[in-house]
Amino acid sequence: MGSTSLALNTRVQFIPGLRLSLFLKNSLRRLRMVKSEWLNNIIMDILKKLCLFLVFAALPVAGMASASFSEAKPGAGSDIRVESEKAGISGNEINEERPLAIVRRFRPLVVVKQTPETEWIEAKITQPLFDKDTLRTGPDGYALIQFMDNSLARVRPNSLLVIRGETRDRGSTFSRITLEAGELLLNVNGRQSNYEVQTRTAVASVKGTSFNTKIEDDLSTVFTGFSGVVEIMALNSGQTVNLTRRNRVRVDQRGETVTLETISSSELQDLQQQYDDLEEGTRPDILRLRFMNRSGQVREIDIRYFETD
Repeated sequence: MGSTSLALNTRVQFIPGLRLSLFLKNSLRRLRMVKSEWLNNIIMDILKKLCLFLVFAALPVAGMASASFSEAKPGAGSDIRVESEKAGISGNEINEERPLAIVRRFRPLVVVKQTPETEWIEAKITQPLFDKDTLRTGPDGYALIQFMDNSLARVRPNSLLVIRGETRDRGSTFSRITLEAGELLLNVNGRQSNYEVQTRTAVASVKGTSFNTKIEDDLSTVFTGFSGVVEIMALNSGQTVNLTRRNRVRVDQRGETVTLETISSSELQDLQQQYDDLEEGTRPDILRLRFMNRSGQVREIDIRYFETD
């Protein structure tokens, strides 16, 4: 992913009318340097919103704060609280409850719904996820969800899931991911936290492990073990089996029959590689706008965007 730089070195004074029109005219003229039509549309929209901001806020461009967006990286030792504070979601500030997780990284289209009555909204980096929130990925979408104990859920395209749970005292959490469609890879790090992944046919209870869950077209559920031990239970028959590394467990669409098989290391590596490839698409391109005021001071605004054909 690259960086596109658009220099708008127009000397702007805040005088509504002529000066502002000149600023917009000169800025639009410089769009000719950008050959991509869809990118022109993005820049056009940004400039229009910027000019409206100048009119209604009555602030000179020199006083504008540079908007910076830090790209979240899924490091194992990262602290989710730091990222949450950047988004203004620390503590009990939102709806007097603590989020269970955030959308750490994503590739469009990813949408979130808080309740069945609310509308879908497009996800953002550090998007908080609360109890009973629903997340959906589009045909090209991908989401990396980070929980409060730094556990990670990687959600593949065409997936639908509901997050439920609670944060207990001393940092322990209980989280349940109800996977309605699609596939996800869950890596549980917190030893004091309990996780469940439930589908229509089975439930997996985990602590300190990594495994993949997939709902097949025939509505059967397939679990693949990467590390640790996962207890799988068929919901209707109650039959249980332990899933370990290089094991694959299939629960039929009726939630009754459980089958266990061993897969090769190459199959496991191929599955991991698929998620690694999806991660590559979570790095946005950068459009950098530069402004110069009367004093010659330069301000920059970085706009991160995803190129989707």
